Amino acid sequence: MQKAFCRFFFGGGQSSAKWDNNAKIKCIFVIMSCFKFSHVPLTGLFVACVLSASLAWANPAVAAKQESSGSSKNYKMEKIIYTDKALHATTLDGVSKIRSNNDAEVYSAGERYFPVMLVETADFKALDSAFIARMFNEEGFKENGVYGSIRDYFIESSGGKFKPTFDIYPIKLPKNFSEYNSDSKFILPSIDLMVERSDFKARANKYEKVIPFVILHPTSKEQASKFNSNFFNHMFNLKNSAGKVYSKNGYSFNNYAFVSQKAENKPNATSTKDVAMLGAFIHEFSHVIGLSDLYSADANGYATIGPLPYDVMALGLRNGNGGYPPTFSAFEREAMGWLKPTEIANNDSVYELKNLSKMQAYAVSNPNNRNEYFIIEYRPAVGFDSKIGSSSYSGKQGKNGVLIWYIDYDARAFASNDPNRNQSHQRVEVRTVLTKNQESFTDFEFVNNVDKSSINGIFNLVFDGNDRVCFTVNRSKSLDKCPENEAESSSSAVEPHSSSSFAQSSATVSSSSVEFPKSSSSSSGSLSLVQNSVPKVQMRSSHGMLEVHVPVAGEKTLRFYDVLGNVIRAVSFEKQFVSIDISGQNRSAFVMLDVGGKRLLAKQVKFR
Repeated sequence: MQKAFCRFFFGGGQSSAKWDNNAKIKCIFVIMSCFKFSHVPLTGLFVACVLSASLAWANPAVAAKQESSGSSKNYKMEKIIYTDKALHATTLDGVSKIRSNNDAEVYSAGERYFPVMLVETADFKALDSAFIARMFNEEGFKENGVYGSIRDYFIESSGGKFKPTFDIYPIKLPKNFSEYNSDSKFILPSIDLMVERSDFKARANKYEKVIPFVILHPTSKEQASKFNSNFFNHMFNLKNSAGKVYSKNGYSFNNYAFVSQKAENKPNATSTKDVAMLGAFIHEFSHVIGLSDLYSADANGYATIGPLPYDVMALGLRNGNGGYPPTFSAFEREAMGWLKPTEIANNDSVYELKNLSKMQAYAVSNPNNRNEYFIIEYRPAVGFDSKIGSSSYSGKQGKNGVLIWYIDYDARAFASNDPNRNQSHQRVEVRTVLTKNQESFTDFEFVNNVDKSSINGIFNLVFDGNDRVCFTVNRSKSLDKCPENEAESSSSAVEPHSSSSFAQSSATVSSSSVEFPKSSSSSSGSLSLVQNSVPKVQMRSSHGMLEVHVPVAGEKTLRFYDVLGNVIRAVSFEKQFVSIDISGQNRSAFVMLDVGGKRLLAKQVKFR
């Protein structure tokens, strides 16, 4: 194939290829019927060139060359870039998908289940499956210097709205690894073995109709690339790598994350101490649920562009030696439909900004272009975010505090998987981090259909521990400390809503689900009450227990629903008082109470 048919962008906004004479050059032409990468569905002819690794666009890995810089390293990144020509006719125009909360894959909310194939071959042993299961799923997992498990990470990033469970299936392929020298040759026989397992059959009804999955190959990414230059960590789909959505025994598979089990330069490891970085697994699975890479390369090919230590889709996957990848930004949480930033108004209010873990952020949008905006979020040095200032790559390290993000969302740029290609105009970047009391930020400047921001800046910043910060948008309004929080009674967090609190709808209940109509101002759902008067039902949460008092006779059933309306728990009782253990519950849930088969109330309960 001729190079003239491809364009390869390699950092700094260059439109011409920079070819390495020592590297293989490979052009890929794939006819696509409806390929969805990250946010945008693509159809027609997909054309791409890749330097050394033709499938490494989701690759947080490094090329063979690593150059020291002090105690850390520079990394050369290899990725595939989709051409403007291939994207042009197939990308929808209009309001940003991110801002309308339509971007997330359908399986990025609620309790979800994903199969993970832990593969070994005749020449490379797999790591211990029990350890891998714990690293993926165990609450508070701390081994090998990580902060938590992969499940912990997504629960924290989503504020409990996405709770994935990863089912680990050990798979043993009979031949040497080199015999499986393409994605399809490696993946399809692994699927064939997995679907025959009795434990898979027992759990298959928990998976999606077309199953997204993770496959872990049994060596390091450097060793794997010696057998096939495509075997870097990546996300792709079987519709293209195998030519079809693959079906076996009535089960269908498509999107997948392809990740090495073993740490860099540890190809023959058998100890779980040599497992790959936690951040690498999280990065690739984040592609599966819809995110794009945010790193890019400079003119020399080094990954020096993008919100490097602040984002798991950049080099933040290496924070704390890969064990403390930063949680999703407010921008990414918005893309997933987990968080809706609040637009700042130009008034005399004192603004309270809670820790991002409380799922709060502010936005300052271009009045003439809603796709261009700033996001203000507070990230103290806690949890997964506590190593933002300690990453293994070279260059300027990050800081914790109030992050001011600039976003210029363009569907085509994100579909290319290189939105930050242009070094002079980053589409996702951290403009500054405010770390001290009384600091300010005034550079809310836009480039699209230029107009002034609705506010002059944020001023008089005051930190109130790790829980919140406060600020004003009026320079002349003084602020020395955050206002006192209003006192809350022990039962205020679970006080029943009145019927007027709920949008009227035709919500229906079955034994398994309830529909939550979408609100135009919130990504959360709402419920309608069946009748207008509600007896004085009392609920109080304390020390992991929910105490419920229902002053009416009859059999009572209390059902808890996740954000998708799936029943996650049901408790039946006859007495007027019951105490329910909720220590394992998320921060909040939707609750419906039936008495004698009739709906008594529906409400959201916050657990403290």
